[in-house]
Amino acid sequence: MYYKLKRGKLKKLIESAWKKAKTIRNLEKKTGIRKSETYYYQKEIRPLNLKNLIALEKYLKIKINKNYIEKILPDNWKQIKGGKNCIKIKKKNGTYEKQLAKFIEKTREGGINMHKKLKKENPEKYYRMQYEKFKKIGGYKYTTKNGEKVRNELEKDIADILRDYKIKYEYEPYIGIKDRAFFPDFLINNKIIIECTAWRGFDKAIKLKEKIKHLKRRYKVYVVIPKPLNKYYKILNKHLILGLDEFVPVAQTFRDGKTLEREQLVEHMTVKSRILLR
Repeated sequence: MYYKLKRGKLKKLIESAWKKAKTIRNLEKKTGIRKSETYYYQKEIRPLNLKNLIALEKYLKIKINKNYIEKILPDNWKQIKGGKNCIKIKKKNGTYEKQLAKFIEKTREGGINMHKKLKKENPEKYYRMQYEKFKKIGGYKYTTKNGEKVRNELEKDIADILRDYKIKYEYEPYIGIKDRAFFPDFLINNKIIIECTAWRGFDKAIKLKEKIKHLKRRYKVYVVIPKPLNKYYKILNKHLILGLDEFVPVAQTFRDGKTLEREQLVEHMTVKSRILLR
């Protein structure tokens, strides 16, 4: 750490030490401050480092008044100053932008190569790392009875129903299928996947259909949506559960490790729900 004293204060401090030591050489022996440093301090060309400040205070038997300190500088202030001067010179001679662009390109290439290597050697770690970054900006605002942070109220309700029925689940687990990675909303008994969405629009249904195409190779997949959104998700009809009322009887079967087909699912629904599914 370095201390820049107010104008005239460092000069006065050094001259007081000179006067007491009688010679610069003697001052060096008494304080350990090199003669060259003493010269720069007397001219107030350089700030005073902490070690020399303590040495002067001890030698003169004084304590520097805090009001004398104009600025406290970090240990690497020379590098910072040198870097700024270097940038000024490069900007002046026109090489700064070119070198900056080259540095950015090398950094980008290094990042790409690192991602490619990690993705190839440890895909699970890679995808988990990427997904954690996504989660930080994903807006997980709701807390389940199990203490997980989830994205929306529908996910919270599903999680709480599963807990109430003592059904163990994993929330957003990593699932790798060939060269693809998925993080479905819920995984039960390592064979049942539940996706939840309250998104209004056909685009979400199309994305889910593509996702299910891969997941259904290993898992039974259910998609829970609010009943009023059925018109958007008809292309997923074989996988749909319309609302929490339909989900509750289905959840009860999970305790026995069962996976119901759509035809069996209908048997668990109310008459009103059957009408909605036609």
